[in-house]
Amino acid sequence: MIKRQTTINRIFKISGIGLHTGREVTLEFLPRREFGIAFVYKGAIIPARYDMVADTRLSTQICSDGASVATIEHLMAAFYFSGITNCLVYIDGPEVPILDGSAWEFYQGMWKAGVYEFPDSGVYLKVQRPVEVSHKEAWVRIKPLNTLDITMTIEFRQPVGKQKKRVTDVENAFAIVNSRTFTLLEEIEAIKQAGLAKGGSLDNAVVIGMDDIVNPHGLRYRKELVNHKILDLIGDFYTSGYRILGKVEANRTGHYLNNLLLRELFSDPANYSIY
Repeated sequence: MIKRQTTINRIFKISGIGLHTGREVTLEFLPRREFGIAFVYKGAIIPARYDMVADTRLSTQICSDGASVATIEHLMAAFYFSGITNCLVYIDGPEVPILDGSAWEFYQGMWKAGVYEFPDSGVYLKVQRPVEVSHKEAWVRIKPLNTLDITMTIEFRQPVGKQKKRVTDVENAFAIVNSRTFTLLEEIEAIKQAGLAKGGSLDNAVVIGMDDIVNPHGLRYRKELVNHKILDLIGDFYTSGYRILGKVEANRTGHYLNNLLLRELFSDPANYSIY
């Protein structure tokens, strides 16, 4: 459990294909003294913060000064699991690469780079009052707790059905880190007709067929799909700028509701404390 602000110990790079753009993208990670994670694209510094989020339809996209970076959620989750609070990420394209569809390769890069600790604190946000947001049958809520405890429920057509998972030791839940993004087979054509998922393949996403998983090697974990929804939530929540402490319960949530919860949380300073 980290107690102070941190950054990476050395510069490193990661390259890959953007899921929606299909473009080759390179990220360069630099140590940062200033608090927070930020991207640099087209000369603009874009803080990876909830109030910079401009689009949540298929990923979490941040925007500032006319520049935007999409699909940041897996990378943000990797920062969380690596215990990194401060970093500058130079990117040469509009979307973070999808890599294998999880946060694992980002996490490995950070682990190899090492962690440098500063004397400054102020990395935790403790929820003081319950906050909840909802949209139709989907909802997410958070209540006061001295640790991060997440219960996630998802529901899709068979062969997925309804899945539920609780993670109490989130900081060490590494099965979450390498659980991959997924999609339904029938949704792929519509997504591609919209000009998206140009870089999608069975190498970077789990495809759910009508009777079984399409990927030749199947799932990495029995509950890989609900694991990935937890990964997305952790990445989205880390755009708060802090390591949140609270009891989270979520049902069919996604990037939109995850961001909406943060906006509601920060709407009243009495909802939280920073230490």
